[in-house]
Amino acid sequence: MDKAIFSITCTTCHARLVVRSEAAIGAILECPRCESMVEIVPPPGWKPASEAIEQAPAAEGGPPPLDHVATAPQSFALEPTDSLLSALFGRAWVATGVIAATLVIVAVALRTLTPKTAAPIAIPTTAAPRVIAEKESRPVPQPSPKAAQPPAQAATETKRSPAAEAESPKQSPPPTASPAPSLARSEKRAADPPPTDAAKAVPPKPAEPDPLPPTADEPAQPAAAVAQAKRMPPPQIDAAARLADPLSSIQLVDLSLAAAIETLGTLGSVPTTLNPDAMWQLGVTPQDKVSLQLDSTSIGKALDEAASQRGLAVVVEGGQVLITSPADYRESLRKVRYTVSDLTGDDKAAMADLAALVRRVVAPESWRAAGGRGAIEPDQGALVVMQTGEVHQQVLTFCERLRNARQKPLRSREKAERFTLTTHTDQARDLLDRPVSVNFHEPAPLARILAYLAETTGGVILVDRAALATAGTCDRVETSLTVQKQGLAPTLTGLLTPLGLAYRTVGPNLIQVTTPEALQELLEIEFYPVKAWLDRGVSPERLAERMKSRIAPSTWSDIGGQADVCFDPPSGCLIVLQSQPAQAAIQRLLASPPAK
Repeated sequence: MDKAIFSITCTTCHARLVVRSEAAIGAILECPRCESMVEIVPPPGWKPASEAIEQAPAAEGGPPPLDHVATAPQSFALEPTDSLLSALFGRAWVATGVIAATLVIVAVALRTLTPKTAAPIAIPTTAAPRVIAEKESRPVPQPSPKAAQPPAQAATETKRSPAAEAESPKQSPPPTASPAPSLARSEKRAADPPPTDAAKAVPPKPAEPDPLPPTADEPAQPAAAVAQAKRMPPPQIDAAARLADPLSSIQLVDLSLAAAIETLGTLGSVPTTLNPDAMWQLGVTPQDKVSLQLDSTSIGKALDEAASQRGLAVVVEGGQVLITSPADYRESLRKVRYTVSDLTGDDKAAMADLAALVRRVVAPESWRAAGGRGAIEPDQGALVVMQTGEVHQQVLTFCERLRNARQKPLRSREKAERFTLTTHTDQARDLLDRPVSVNFHEPAPLARILAYLAETTGGVILVDRAALATAGTCDRVETSLTVQKQGLAPTLTGLLTPLGLAYRTVGPNLIQVTTPEALQELLEIEFYPVKAWLDRGVSPERLAERMKSRIAPSTWSDIGGQADVCFDPPSGCLIVLQSQPAQAAIQRLLASPPAK
């Protein structure tokens, strides 16, 4: 056997190849290990044994076979370093890597699925949306704070001490693709008493199916979602000083009220909020046109002019500018006589009952009995009411809707559709169901996304910037939204829930974005026919108690809240004063009477 003259390394499998013939120098040969082609190049500094080297002629048909270089397995010398592994496994190195990776994945999965030593907790499938409330009272093993939140939220979360982390319940991130559960149900779950030691050792029985599943039109969300919401602090400005900023001239021609207010607010860099309830009471819509032609003025005077053209006024509250009803309409008391003999006849008891009903469900905090200034007294077939303009409009609306429920002719000269018994949510059903396709893949300001949704659906979306500022955020917070042919209702829910916001419907074509806290304070009156329940033997009292025990139980008047429910025998309706999220839950509950 010839003596080795030098060795080379395969560039593919890193095997050491011993060259025994100078005739192979310069040839490109096949590595017997990995079958890749290797060029035979002497190492630097190598010299041939003889100065006169005769080059052997190349074999016909290609380079000489590799056995001219290494004729036996012994011709391979394996390096004792990094190339040792490659030489041992050869062409099997890829398969080995795949097998090793598979084993690692299986090991991690087995470790993840291994049951903990703590007592098992059985969480029913129907209770999944309320797992946060359950964590407050059940010993469910908690993940680490980092794992419980999306990366974007974890990056912005305020760092807390280990003691605070141990005391406060962990919360999972709010869903973005599905609607959040109602606050009423979250409150009920949070109020459940903690289990005893005996109960901790035995898995609880699965809960009965919830007859009030969340729906796409329900904008309420649990407090946990709000606590982990992404927020942007509102700008700290002196609104009064900004309104005094000079404006050399401005001209607006037939611009909608909403667009005019938004334009002026942008010019003055001051947040503005249109009050949709005040506009509805005064018969104003955001689409009503305004025109301005002002010289040597200010932002505030331009706003006053635009608002006054539609009977509205500008109010400065802190760093916010609110466009609402005039101060006299909101604050001054005046006496109005409402003829209601068609509703009560000559029955004095029925008249007194109607007066009591008005006090219970129409602005209950504004009457003298509740510490307010308003008064209502029966007087010969009429109700004499001393109230502000705001409450007078609510009394008128309630009496007309009551006539509708009792199938009596309306007495107001206003449009009949203002007194419909259709719920606010159902009035906007066509708008909420309109499909939208949005691709804000890169984060964009919330105001921009809402403007696009409004333009796409043909609706009007107003932002309650004053409520957002109270919650420590604003509509400049950036977020992403990508949906394809999805209804506006679930789209808004998926957009607003991660931001700790919600929405409500104000009219058939009008939506307001606000906070869950503000939403709970805005109480609305709805009429629900319950004849189907009465025909099946369920009394109005039992139905009302069932409803109050299941839906927002801490908000009702009999335990100190503002919400209320009354039964009107002549119409067969439950008259309910509640927030819009609770009204949505009540509507679902009453839609399914028991079988006979």
